[in-house]
Amino acid sequence: MKIAFLYEHPTWSDTLIAEFKHQGVALTLRNIAELSFDTDTTDQPFDAAINRINVMPSAEREPQIVFQTLHYLNWLELAGVRVINGARAHFIGASKAMQNGVFSALGLPHPRAIVIYRPADALAAADKIGYPVIIKPNIGGSGSGVARYNTRAELAETIRFGALDLGIDRSGLVQQYIQSDGYVYRVEVLGDQLFYSIRQPINEGCYNYCAADESRHPSENSDDTSDFCVHGTDRIEAFSASESIVDEVIKIVRHCGADLGGVEYLIDPNTGAPCFYDFNPYSNFVSNGEALLQFSPENRYIDFILESLGIA
Repeated sequence: MKIAFLYEHPTWSDTLIAEFKHQGVALTLRNIAELSFDTDTTDQPFDAAINRINVMPSAEREPQIVFQTLHYLNWLELAGVRVINGARAHFIGASKAMQNGVFSALGLPHPRAIVIYRPADALAAADKIGYPVIIKPNIGGSGSGVARYNTRAELAETIRFGALDLGIDRSGLVQQYIQSDGYVYRVEVLGDQLFYSIRQPINEGCYNYCAADESRHPSENSDDTSDFCVHGTDRIEAFSASESIVDEVIKIVRHCGADLGGVEYLIDPNTGAPCFYDFNPYSNFVSNGEALLQFSPENRYIDFILESLGIA
């Protein structure tokens, strides 16, 4: 079986790729930064493809790659290629608006949000939701472009100076600010089985809680960035997610058309109820995962992929 491995970050997949090789699984590596493809579907290039491309834009690559990837995944499926985490999962993972729609469709608690594409519309949206509000790009990640506004005057000033960041597709969410118990929770599943569950303490003004990313981005509305999000992945800790939470995460991942994925949520300190706010259509892999989780996440991931492709 010819298997393509689609990736984009220069180091996030190195250990995983090496483990595939160690287990004797031949992969054709496709770096999305170098992607071009012939649109002829008569000659299938691969039997299967593993999509491990992060949907977020970054300073290291052209933002158009986000959309090029969406075209490519849809084309692969048209060509009859089995894609692990295909076009639907990838698209929902790229769109904060779609994610909120999934949570709503499943009847799960999530922050109220209004999608806008004109910065001037942010004021009316924020008036409906109530302050404080979070404004973030619809397509983004690692906290890039996310800002909190405590008053109408703060938001109005940002709009007046043309400083409201709505991201690469010029659409964004004006979102309810959710109180938490001080942690961001992340639960990942492989199919209908728990992969791992972790949590990180929240730093005020920080919006980047990527388990595999030590870089941190300051809020656009933050005046003091000298010690912004200085905590690293060493503050991540494993925890035991409840059975009900795991069941809800599985429902989310299935609804998004994903084979595997992670969901992030906050816990309301007053009610103890979760508030879901993010779906990620590929495994982030915790830095130093084996020491933290007491098992090799790479090996478990590969076992799942091989079983999914019928070659275990």
